[in-house]
Amino acid sequence: MKVSVIFSTLIALLLSPFAAAALAEEYQLNSQDRVLLRVMRWDLETSTYVLWQGISGEYALSDGGILRVPLVGQVPAAGQEIGVLSDELERRLRRQAGLSEPPDVAIEVIGHLPVYVLGEVASPGAYPFRPGLSAEQALALAGGFLRVPTETLNTSGSNIGVLRLAGEIRLLDAQLAVLENERARFVYDLQGLEPESGGENASVLPDGLQGKILVSARSARDAQGSRIADLKEVLRSQVEHLGAQIELRTNQIEITRQDLESVSTLKERGLAVNTRVSALTNSLNDLEAKRLQLEIARLTAEQQLNLAERDALSLVGDARSDALEQLNRIENDIVRLRTQRHNAETLYDEAVAAGLVTGSSLTGELVTQFRVTRGAGSVATAIDPTARLQPGDTLFVHRHRLEAPVSD
Repeated sequence: MKVSVIFSTLIALLLSPFAAAALAEEYQLNSQDRVLLRVMRWDLETSTYVLWQGISGEYALSDGGILRVPLVGQVPAAGQEIGVLSDELERRLRRQAGLSEPPDVAIEVIGHLPVYVLGEVASPGAYPFRPGLSAEQALALAGGFLRVPTETLNTSGSNIGVLRLAGEIRLLDAQLAVLENERARFVYDLQGLEPESGGENASVLPDGLQGKILVSARSARDAQGSRIADLKEVLRSQVEHLGAQIELRTNQIEITRQDLESVSTLKERGLAVNTRVSALTNSLNDLEAKRLQLEIARLTAEQQLNLAERDALSLVGDARSDALEQLNRIENDIVRLRTQRHNAETLYDEAVAAGLVTGSSLTGELVTQFRVTRGAGSVATAIDPTARLQPGDTLFVHRHRLEAPVSD
């Protein structure tokens, strides 16, 4: 019969005197954990428990969370509690070795993958994992929040540096607001330039100066488009008129050529004079010359019509390309100014924390955001400060200020 629970507990305590038993029972194994197995089996000759050599030793879970043990083979271990895994190994060892009583398996976790702490921390890097490690505890391991030197802000006991910093933040806010409005203008304009939009916009026309600039630019573009459309209509009418003139001259040429052939036949018979033949020949040559002029004029009008149609297409295409180019510039400027503002805001908050200024003139609550990536190819997910981490997690720490609610 299997030894009593008390005896098994004593064995486990003797084998791992420094393990926190309750925490170990709660801990679920993770991939690449390193564990120490101590397997005790009953020796009939000595009537005592002995260490099972060849089975006992250090093992590492694979990337897929598999534990490979001699005699047992592969055991899915990731996500298993230590007690559950111990029972499973005992059952398998008893069956494989043909034992009358199962051995006692004690498992001790002796190593984990580290956790990686990045972002706005004093000392980003890899830190040892321990079961129960939370996000805020990992932040503490990394030295807390990034501290910015504030000595230059308090020269000769004055707060000029702090006041200048607050002014810089307000200036950056104003510049960002201008860029945001400018971006809204180009986004609104682009929506109207899309072929499927039909000139309609889903968003609201920006207010203020940017809205006036947009209305003026669209009016100028619409006026130019109207002029091109009018020119195209005139050129189409001209092409049609010249085509009709060419057709008329072609008919006249055909009639004159027939008359010339008839008169030439009569002349050969002596029934017509040379002057009549010469007159018809000159008339035919004149009609053909005029038709050639008309064909050249029609070709010129068609070329001008093609240019007008190209200009109509370029008007929208150039406007779209220019808007996209300006949007790219604005986005880069916004990123740059936001970075400057974040750095200035961090330095200002440090000055407040250091007591260089009483209270904060910045609106909005300063909050800390924790995000974690778990496993290859995973997406960063927001977690609570008290959320427990797992071995191999990458923790990102970011502080930002919430926008203050607008008062009615």
